[in-house]
Amino acid sequence: MKKDDVQLLREIQKNTEMGMHALEVVGNKVYDDGMALMLARESFKYGEIHDRARAQLLAGRQRPDPESKVNRMMLSAAITGNTLLNSSTSHLAELMIRGSSMGLSDLWKAMNHNAQAGEQTVELAKELMDFEENNIKELKKYL
Repeated sequence: MKKDDVQLLREIQKNTEMGMHALEVVGNKVYDDGMALMLARESFKYGEIHDRARAQLLAGRQRPDPESKVNRMMLSAAITGNTLLNSSTSHLAELMIRGSSMGLSDLWKAMNHNAQAGEQTVELAKELMDFEENNIKELKKYL
């Protein structure tokens, strides 16, 4: 497995882990049933893509990166702080849009820096990027 594949798959793994954790933290604060259902579906899709990236790494005899407990704690603290005084549906949607936008930026950067990645890896990254863009589109309805 090429180094570029490993790097891009690890970025996909990191991105999906952050998305799943953010949804876990935000999920307890969502009171709109439609948004809660949408976020549950998002979490499932993040998990699916995460598992596929992990499987590709393992198939290539590479170890997936361990989840960063520091990043996880920082994300939890940021979400908790941002929702302390305002946990409205609109504000939660705005936070999730920001997170998806950051994830998209990180994926674009990883794709640009790992241009030699194989077709299967690039397709998975593009699938995640399309998913993030769709999430943003759907979340805009709640602003």
